[in-house]
Amino acid sequence: MKSLLFILLGTCMMFAQNNRFIYEVKYKKDSTSKDITRENYYLDITKDDIAYYNRLNYINDSIFTATGQYIPGRLTSFLIKKNNSNTYQNYEYIGDVNFYKMSEEPRQQWTITDSIKISDHLSLQKATTKFGGRSWIAWFSKDIPIPYGPYKFNGLPGFIMELYDTKKDYYFKVIKSEKIPEGYKKTSLENSISRAIPVDYAKLNKLRLELYDNPFKYIMNGRLTLPEGKKLLLDDGTVLSKEQLKPAEANERKKLKAFNNPIELDKAVKYP
Repeated sequence: MKSLLFILLGTCMMFAQNNRFIYEVKYKKDSTSKDITRENYYLDITKDDIAYYNRLNYINDSIFTATGQYIPGRLTSFLIKKNNSNTYQNYEYIGDVNFYKMSEEPRQQWTITDSIKISDHLSLQKATTKFGGRSWIAWFSKDIPIPYGPYKFNGLPGFIMELYDTKKDYYFKVIKSEKIPEGYKKTSLENSISRAIPVDYAKLNKLRLELYDNPFKYIMNGRLTLPEGKKLLLDDGTVLSKEQLKPAEANERKKLKAFNNPIELDKAVKYP
């Protein structure tokens, strides 16, 4: 964490340089399971915008920088916010061929407490809020004058270094910081932004329910059954015959239904 101090403690003006914070995120996709998913998410803060995205996008961009070729991997949702706006652009990927874009101004009403702790040579102060159907605890540093944190969390008088909900279903912690190289381009995000379809949450949930009804509809171009003798090739390389399609659909529905524990719990899809 010394690199974090070196980069930021001397920064008096917000966005004086391009900074990247890497969060380790631990979360439960399924609230009924004890399984924990661990992923790294990046929060890029520049003079133009902030971007919050999965490490997979960073890997794709690194490959593009090294080879000049864009080789898309697993697609994930991400967030962008321009610095002259309070609006977050939420880009959601639900498993079909498209990204969907929703605009919103997430606000948290924070209660700042007197509790202080020292972590990695930084003084952190505790704050609490309710957001997305959960109660949250944040530890932020006034030494880093940036009013942001992971995901859509914002509005504190300092940077959020650690964040978790009271049920510990989601836990975020900064594990590294670095300066973003000059000329760095978010190629994978820009490719998704250029083809994103504007929707609202009602429409997005409708699309998710349609995908639940017909999990392979985009691969099969809307057809409900395979023609005799034809096979279906999935993105992961699995080949399905007509006889295997129905059991595979049931398995896909089970996976969709198991993700019942999103960050914003009040936006969880209610599948049949």
